[in-house]
Amino acid sequence: MPVLPASGAFSLGNANLFRLYSSDPCDENGGNHETVVPRHSPTDGEIALRLESLSEMDGDYWAFRCRAERSQAQGLTQYPAMMVPAMQGELIGIVAGIDERVTTVCDAFAGSGTTLLECMRLGLNYAGQDINPLAILLCRTKAGPFHTDGLKDAAKDVVLRAGADRNTRMEAEFPGLQKWFSTEAIIELSRIRRAIRCINHIWWRRVLWTALAETVRLTSNSRTSTFKLHIRSPEDMQRRQVNPLTTFSAIVSDVTNRLCEEATALRALGRLNAHGEYCGDITIRLGDSMKSVPSTADGYDLLVTSPPYGDNPSTVPYGQYSYLPLQWIDLPDIDGDVDSSYLRSTHEIDTRSLGGSRRNSVQHIQHLLAMSHSLKKTLHRLEESPTDRTGRVAAFFRDLESALRPVLEALRPNAYMIWTIGNRRVGGESVPTDAILTELLATHGSHLVTRIERRIPNKRMPTRNSIATTMRHESILVFRKE
Repeated sequence: MPVLPASGAFSLGNANLFRLYSSDPCDENGGNHETVVPRHSPTDGEIALRLESLSEMDGDYWAFRCRAERSQAQGLTQYPAMMVPAMQGELIGIVAGIDERVTTVCDAFAGSGTTLLECMRLGLNYAGQDINPLAILLCRTKAGPFHTDGLKDAAKDVVLRAGADRNTRMEAEFPGLQKWFSTEAIIELSRIRRAIRCINHIWWRRVLWTALAETVRLTSNSRTSTFKLHIRSPEDMQRRQVNPLTTFSAIVSDVTNRLCEEATALRALGRLNAHGEYCGDITIRLGDSMKSVPSTADGYDLLVTSPPYGDNPSTVPYGQYSYLPLQWIDLPDIDGDVDSSYLRSTHEIDTRSLGGSRRNSVQHIQHLLAMSHSLKKTLHRLEESPTDRTGRVAAFFRDLESALRPVLEALRPNAYMIWTIGNRRVGGESVPTDAILTELLATHGSHLVTRIERRIPNKRMPTRNSIATTMRHESILVFRKE
């Protein structure tokens, strides 16, 4: 069972209530009224007290300002809006240490696998799902099996093979190829891709594809200051010199070192067997959480997840970010269910994600307005805004509520959930996602245990995206499925 972080001695005392501040539906001025929510069990109270006591001792504790390092395999590559590993690990450790039944963790929006790796370090079983094939690649790279003997030699072989390759055949073909890459970059990336295909070990290839994905990002003609695809200026491209093979060589060296260090650490914890395989159960699936999530016979004990904070195209476009790297990766090496349809356009993955389709979104959420007065008030405030803004908010919460059903069905009774949520702005209005999620889950029979607000000191956000200037806090919401 995970070892809990030291947080000082305390007792439950009379900590049987906590106050959640949310907008009262009767307050026309949007004022905040106090709502008292009872804690329904001693375990609820103990979890809430442990988390809240850390905030009371240090008001900025959950910012993890000096503890946000992405050590070992947590720092394999960049990915939009990644969670802080140490924070996720501590949250999981606290809940699992108090509720000793916790052995299996589910993440319906797995992203780059931050929660996955923290579960592995704690010795827990894990099931994760994401709709983005690049996220699945990163998760499977982190999951192993850690066949590290020969990994560095394979990486060196790819660099040498690509360097000796004189073939100028282009190994990628898609609309905009010549727009997003120089001819020289296309030739070098093609040589790297051919060299990776010569490696016969699937996990090694996934490691190499992970390094290539970051190489593509850094050597394309898209600006790296934003997650969206934005072409560099002609002057910038003319001044800029890129060498994909040199870039790949440096990245793959760092990636393989990190994975070898991770394997060493996991072995020291007794998490790997003699073959480098994780001793627990890991399920990683490409899939749409609005339709289904991986399931087990007894149900998962804990959900730990952080969904997008709004529709991808106007918040964090994970699909746009992934579009160019995925053009250079052999998709069957990621998952047998990945096909070229995911790359039909730069917006395809984002369209499949939460809020990606706005068709009839306002008409299709009428039932949600009775479930969430906060959502109803938000849409009312946006009535004077352009209709696309109302549609974006409606589409996102329509899809988020659709995902709640399969997620809750996959959890055992009395399972806990940890949701990390941010409140975005639309049309100058703050959208209270934390309050809306709380109200939606309540209608599905889930009880809010506690809410912790954390400051975002240095979260990886695009510097030229207005979201970076408006979203500086997140909420950690802990629920229990009744």
